[in-house]
Amino acid sequence: MIRLPSFADPHVHLREPGSTDKEDFYTGTCAALAGGYTTVLDMPNNPIPTISPEALAKKQRLAASKIVCDVGFNFGATPTNGPVYADIANEVAGLKAYFGKTHGNLIFETLPDMLAIFKSWPPSPKFANKPLLIHAEGQTVAAVIGLAAIYNTRIHICHLSKKSELEIIKAAKEKGIKISCEVAPHHLFLTEQAAAPENLGPYARMSPPLQSQEDINALWVGLVDGSVDMIATDHAPHTRVEKESRTPPFGVPGLETTFGLLYREVVAGKVGLTLDRLVELLAIAPCRVFGLPMGEGEAEIDEKEVYEFKNEGLFTKCGWTPFVGMLGQGRVRRVWLRGQLVFADGQILAKAGSGRVLFKN
Repeated sequence: MIRLPSFADPHVHLREPGSTDKEDFYTGTCAALAGGYTTVLDMPNNPIPTISPEALAKKQRLAASKIVCDVGFNFGATPTNGPVYADIANEVAGLKAYFGKTHGNLIFETLPDMLAIFKSWPPSPKFANKPLLIHAEGQTVAAVIGLAAIYNTRIHICHLSKKSELEIIKAAKEKGIKISCEVAPHHLFLTEQAAAPENLGPYARMSPPLQSQEDINALWVGLVDGSVDMIATDHAPHTRVEKESRTPPFGVPGLETTFGLLYREVVAGKVGLTLDRLVELLAIAPCRVFGLPMGEGEAEIDEKEVYEFKNEGLFTKCGWTPFVGMLGQGRVRRVWLRGQLVFADGQILAKAGSGRVLFKN
């Protein structure tokens, strides 16, 4: 057994309120504990999006009675809700702006809309360290980096998926632009071929889409050389019925599979990824970038156990994984949060509501 700091995920979709047929605060945080995570940050693109102080307060109330790990929230940007940012900035990890296709109705791509966001966030120098989280692809990544330089805004690029995007992020860092980025496991382990009908089909439909092996290779190098700052699961569960419909939504679950997939590559020696670097990517960097509590949780790992990922036995309510049939190594056996044993040998020991709502005044 090895003891590691428990993990922090800055990018999850716990689906409550409005889509609790897919996930809810209890099941999603149970999945987090099972994966070794004691802190997650929830995204704002619910059916009723988190774009007002009232919507944020509702999420905080719902979470407080259900969560079994710590949960913080990212607020949703619109071209017109800038006036409320000063009211909510202290209670969120950051502001999320969707400049590309995703699940939900918070998408906008025009230049005036983009300018409105950069002119409004942060609402004061007091919140300058709270990042503007960006959902963008391709040339839009270049555009937002340029705006970040002009407005001196700290930005975080979500679910980076392409070699070309990583190259421009590396160049931006060399110029001193305040930028960080994350990579999701599905963009590290699945190529665009997984979305073919004879393979995973709609179960591999996500945004950004899966990319080429060349892109994947570049992301792995970025994990090792430090140009990629962290790994975020982009845990985005949907029901099987939705995924098998004529219009399958974007997104896959990931909280329960991420560590096993990555630790397998550490053991295999993939491109020089070490355990220390993996801990940095999963535990330390997310806390540092998003101002999350550090050192409050531990995960005990059976480092030698090799196992096959299955749809059965998952805590996520959707009950499936795109990594079914693949092998993981390093079973999460026990998890502690603030000295309390909250997960042990496949059992959730924490009571609903025992987790903390982060940033709450």
